[in-house]
Amino acid sequence: MDTQLLTILRIGHETSARGAGLSLHEALARTQYLMARSGFGPIDLLPLIKLHPTLREEWISYSEDKRTSGGWYLTEKGEIGRVGVAEERIKLDSLDEAVAEYVVRELDHWAGVNEVGE
Repeated sequence: MDTQLLTILRIGHETSARGAGLSLHEALARTQYLMARSGFGPIDLLPLIKLHPTLREEWISYSEDKRTSGGWYLTEKGEIGRVGVAEERIKLDSLDEAVAEYVVRELDHWAGVNEVGE
């Protein structure tokens, strides 16, 4: 499962111009995100994010480079929020936790999964 989770965590890089330039839709399909999603949550991503610190920067870059009016955003201060909804922001205890939460909420949004907390 760790290998699949790491592949999912690399979506931020793979969909960027610095990575493979895949569309988010293609990256979600390649990683079988929808099939895997019921088996993990943000807490399961934390050990991998801590083990691979470059993932933090990849997801911050992904968030900063977004050109859409939907989904979520991530800040270097460990805050996530819903794009276009100023009052929906969450401050997490660490940047690692924020990245884990952001990855799940962002990918769930674009994959059409019911979002965390809904």
